[in-house]
Amino acid sequence: MKIKMLCDVSASANESGNATRIYKDSEIIDCKFQWQKDLANTLVQSNLAMEIKIDEPKETKAKKKVTKKKVTKKKTTKKKT
Repeated sequence: MKIKMLCDVSASANESGNATRIYKDSEIIDCKFQWQKDLANTLVQSNLAMEIKIDEPKETKAKKKVTKKKVTKKKTTKKKT
């Protein structure tokens, strides 16, 4: 879950809540842990943040081109008799 802050807010900076930090306006926060998701839901419900979805490009492996060896026929020469 990712949220974008709509204004500056002082909120918890860790799971236990004994430290705070200022979340800046227009900052995008990636919520990976459950306590971050709970904080994000509270901020969204209070209209201090909005949930966003960012489509990141998928990494694809480059396909190797397989080149086939060219096979040439040998020229046949006519034998003189």
